[in-house]
Amino acid sequence: MHFVQAKSLLTRENGMNVYRGCVHGCVYCDSRSRCYQFTHLFEDIEVKENAPELLERILRSKRKKIMIGTGSMCDPYQPCEMELRIVRRCLELIGRYEFGAAVLTKSDRVLRDLDLLAEINRKAKAVVQMSLTIADEELSRKLEPNVCTSRRRYETLKEFQKAGIPTVVWMTPILPFLTDTEENLETILGWCIDAGVKGIICWNLGMTLREGDRYEQMTWF
Repeated sequence: MHFVQAKSLLTRENGMNVYRGCVHGCVYCDSRSRCYQFTHLFEDIEVKENAPELLERILRSKRKKIMIGTGSMCDPYQPCEMELRIVRRCLELIGRYEFGAAVLTKSDRVLRDLDLLAEINRKAKAVVQMSLTIADEELSRKLEPNVCTSRRRYETLKEFQKAGIPTVVWMTPILPFLTDTEENLETILGWCIDAGVKGIICWNLGMTLREGDRYEQMTWF
């Protein structure tokens, strides 16, 4: 982990990555691909320590209320977030300025911020998105070794359901000969129905096999 003073924060689509890199160790992860031009090891997380200051400056200048997204590139709920609390500080600002928030994660650590997301949802809109790909607990621990299993994520979605916060599931990637079975897909779809998710995204179902990502996958298999 290393710290930087970022010069910018939001993308054109109003997404932010407080952290660059990830320690979840998912063997199919596309974000480590070389096309994203990481200048450091993917597991050496870059921390944008001034992210809250940048975000507040942006929110103050916005005339139109928007949804602020996080997690599309790198998971915002890295283990270090529990101590650094940078994502939480950003959510506090989003709530204070009454903007919306969309969070994409694989971690049940997002439950720590359920109170803030509920507040944001009352004032504007909050959406919690989670990846569910592997129903089998043992296989999930092998392919996604450093993050909670898909079953635990399903249980996390249920908690947000109880709080009235809308949720979405990313059912991707589908891994050939590993997670493309009828049993696996039916189990995940059953979880989605039980958790009352508002949508299921199956965008680009397979692995990208881009350079960098392809090497990591080949060494695992």
